[in-house]
Amino acid sequence: MGRDNIILNADFVELIYVDEEYHKNHSQLIHKHDDVLELFYIMSGSGQYTAAGRTYPVQRGSLVICNAGVMHGESPYWHNTMLSYCCVLRGLSIPGLPQNTLTDAARSPACFFIDDRETVEYILLALHHQKCQPDASPAVSHLLANALLNLVYAKLRHLSDDADIKHNEEFLQNIATWLDQHYMEPVTLEGLGRRFHISPSYLSHIFKTGTGFSPMKYLLYRRIGESQRLLMNSELPVSSISDQLGFNDSSHFCRTFKKYIGLTPSAYRRHFRGIHP
Repeated sequence: MGRDNIILNADFVELIYVDEEYHKNHSQLIHKHDDVLELFYIMSGSGQYTAAGRTYPVQRGSLVICNAGVMHGESPYWHNTMLSYCCVLRGLSIPGLPQNTLTDAARSPACFFIDDRETVEYILLALHHQKCQPDASPAVSHLLANALLNLVYAKLRHLSDDADIKHNEEFLQNIATWLDQHYMEPVTLEGLGRRFHISPSYLSHIFKTGTGFSPMKYLLYRRIGESQRLLMNSELPVSSISDQLGFNDSSHFCRTFKKYIGLTPSAYRRHFRGIHP
């Protein structure tokens, strides 16, 4: 990427919060911010992050960069308390990029797995502590947020500048895109290996290194996320949703759904419609 410095205006930290109540929120609340950048980090638990029409499974160590103006939302899996930190920034200016963006449009949103979780989590905890203090120092918050931004930006540069890693990133994106397009069909790890001309074990290694999930777990979460959408927004019978999403039978679908969401599909539909009549 070639840009080594991030130029920040003063008072750029707009909002930092921790939401420990995601286990009570069962729908994805889609929204956007036209003039701020959002860094969304998962401290614990798992769920899904939707941005620009795509759904990304996320877990501890997942970080999403959501540029200004991108539609997005997040939701936990029912049985989890998904503890997340959201750092919202204004005044970010990087040469060659629009205001309040950290990546170009082709890579937005960017979702990747953070290796150095302890450092990121330390910075976020310190930032949150600062914002909760009535006499917090703006200068300290500025320095902490600047450290976080440069750590994330260095990760982006590393992904772009290392040819092998860039190749793996593009390869991983190709796999994820293919899974997004074919998640309703029968898919096996062996079939993916044949499709991408690579051994199944190495394909799984690349995918899990980049996302934190195995390809088959990603596929499962993708199907569950789509089933939630259909249960909330359609009148399709549970059996039809099961068939449409590639489950072997509706009983298997119901067991799997309850395992990850905590309710049967029918109970989930009733619950959601009770909240949003």
